[in-house]
Amino acid sequence: MDVSGYPKAELLAAAERECCSILRLYPEQYLIIKQSLVRAGRTLPRGTFKKRDAQKLCRVDVNKTSKVFEWFCKLEWIPQASTRLSHSSHQLEVEHEHGQQMLLD
Repeated sequence: MDVSGYPKAELLAAAERECCSILRLYPEQYLIIKQSLVRAGRTLPRGTFKKRDAQKLCRVDVNKTSKVFEWFCKLEWIPQASTRLSHSSHQLEVEHEHGQQMLLD
């Protein structure tokens, strides 16, 4: 899905647009998810905001939320006590503008 023509797509970095395309999220949806997850992750004590909390917070498919949550943790936008994440071998790597990679199924 090409998201470049949707509202607020211009606010996203190239990797974020790619994320939206792969996960089939509208840019506005993604920005709301990003704001919600990053705010919650930074408001709570370090490492206490978990994937399950993110899934409850966002009203989109739990698998999409999980992928975004894992990427944000890897980018350290959501502070975690342990940054160890498991990934399956069926994933696509998307490079973020700051050199970080996003892994998506």
